[in-house]
Amino acid sequence: MRALVNYSIGLFLFLFGICSCTSKTSHQQTTEKKQDGETLADAYKNRKWDLVVAIGDTLIGTDDPKNISIPYAEALAATGNPQKAIDVLNKKIEKTPGDYYLFETKGNVYYSAEKFDSAIINYDIVISMKPTYARPYINEGQIYEIIGDKNKAIDNYIIAAKLFSENNYIEETVEYCRRVLAIDSANIEAKKLLEQTLN
Repeated sequence: MRALVNYSIGLFLFLFGICSCTSKTSHQQTTEKKQDGETLADAYKNRKWDLVVAIGDTLIGTDDPKNISIPYAEALAATGNPQKAIDVLNKKIEKTPGDYYLFETKGNVYYSAEKFDSAIINYDIVISMKPTYARPYINEGQIYEIIGDKNKAIDNYIIAAKLFSENNYIEETVEYCRRVLAIDSANIEAKKLLEQTLN
């Protein structure tokens, strides 16, 4: 679960201009509203979920012009209000149904609420929209591990490892090959991919 939170924070910071490669305009949008001396982006980065919710409550509207649905929903879920988080995401999805990050966040909210069937449905939507994106396969793999379906967990981790390998993410490739081997030490695919990656 911690990896899911860390990933979500990284995604938000990337999407909303907290890296040096983004435009000033994008950064200004995330820093426009402050509360207790912190912006929404700062509060999110520091996992001050109550503060993110408080700032989000003042910023979000029916049109969500600041595009804060993702961090706001994550914070709502983290503070024990997953249904409101889903409602926020559904409203945003109605307006931008092609944004797979919204479905991924919705999956994350369901995941954190341990509504695994609903999480998988949303991750499957992400996969159908962006099949070369490794994260939903990892999240599904984790869910299948939790519920004891080792074969499906392995299948998802192998796909993620292959996607990482194709994009030269060596550390991630190794991590998910090893994850497969921790479940099934005789898995030929994981052994072969790990050997190729390390040689």
